[in-house]
Amino acid sequence: MKIELSKKMVAVEIDGKRRKEVQDNRLFEVNRDTLQKLDIPYKYLLGSQPGTKRFLSIGISSVKRKKESYLLTTIQSIFSHCSQDELNELVVVIYLADTSHTYNQNTAEEIQKQFSLEIASGHLIVIRSYNNAYPPLNGLKRNYNDAPERVSFRSKQNVDYAFLVNFCANLTQYYLMLEDDVTCSSHFLTSIKTYVNKNTSPWTTIAFSNLGYIGKLYRNEDLPKLARFLLLFYDEMPCDWLLDLFYKSKAQKDIIRYKPSLFQHIGKYSSFQGTQNRLLDKDFAEVVQTFGDRPLASCFTDIKVYKDNTPDNVCFQGPNFFWGIEIHLGNYFTMVFQEPINIKKISIVTGTSEHPYDVLKSGTVQVGKEKEQNQESCKTFTKIGEFENGNFVLDNINQATGGSIDCLKIQVSAPQDNWLIIQKIGIWVRTETIHNDTASHVVLASKLVQL
Repeated sequence: MKIELSKKMVAVEIDGKRRKEVQDNRLFEVNRDTLQKLDIPYKYLLGSQPGTKRFLSIGISSVKRKKESYLLTTIQSIFSHCSQDELNELVVVIYLADTSHTYNQNTAEEIQKQFSLEIASGHLIVIRSYNNAYPPLNGLKRNYNDAPERVSFRSKQNVDYAFLVNFCANLTQYYLMLEDDVTCSSHFLTSIKTYVNKNTSPWTTIAFSNLGYIGKLYRNEDLPKLARFLLLFYDEMPCDWLLDLFYKSKAQKDIIRYKPSLFQHIGKYSSFQGTQNRLLDKDFAEVVQTFGDRPLASCFTDIKVYKDNTPDNVCFQGPNFFWGIEIHLGNYFTMVFQEPINIKKISIVTGTSEHPYDVLKSGTVQVGKEKEQNQESCKTFTKIGEFENGNFVLDNINQATGGSIDCLKIQVSAPQDNWLIIQKIGIWVRTETIHNDTASHVVLASKLVQL
């Protein structure tokens, strides 16, 4: 009896050791073998992955359109509606999915010309894959009685987004899906971050737009699943339908909608056969009025800030403003432009109708050249005028500035008891060139958009 019991104990011990060996040396593991990134081939056309994991990646898939292209406008809208702090938490991934290698290469070159700074600073990556990496796209089932061309188009679109989503896995904490024909609201990244941090209930998808697959947010850990889901059913139905099924399959009963929408569809023509597509999101509310051009800049001040009325509200204008307290002699508010600009007009408005006394009572405006090493000011400044009744306007200032500038500074000339609101700063950029041989001015372009 004792011998049999001893044998059973030895058998249990051996069995336990074997289970431990299997656990330590699993031949198959769900997370490792089915939920990691797919081994899809990619080619970098521009940029490279950032060294640190950021908060948000924005994925945009783009193909050649038969009529108008909106891709460069979309990229510009993303970057121009972010502050420098927001840019530090962002990486934009453009997946050029056209079947023409030449078209993809030419598009990458256009992006390089316009966004070289964003590429060099790790905020923009442009990639493609290979045509022979795709599954069959012809001779597919004609679900919903779609024409064969339509089936092929939407099936390829599903694969395009699957490849893009797969690339972005482990790139950032969250992933936002956009189309290549949208415009953004100011500080959309901060709005997304604030909402996500406040939302403690479980979720798979949050929609920051009411249209299609614009503005759909996902967690990083769900991206490998989403990529596989799109590939598994790529030939069954359109992408936006699959995205709805994806969050429902993960037990999210209804879509979670953020209002007002942060993104608006601007395309007039579809990427499929150039058909008209004038869809608009009725919940999009961008309340910014036109006030000057919009050169990219960062804002800095030594004035104590009241609550969240930060300098970025001026550099990236929305419905808010900068509001400072304890205004002392010598205080400054400085705009540092990303690229040197040649300005022809400046208009600065302080105070508001609700706070008419919070204006700058005594101050000067100066322009600066040669940025400091910390990129927060300039080495030399030249005074170009003074505030009158809380406002500053100066037109035709090319002579005063002596060419291009790197900084614009507001400096307090006398202490004041009232607080200070800088409501908005309008910058009109000179877009003229002078031909020395004729001494005539040739106007190249004029674009009035808001700062």
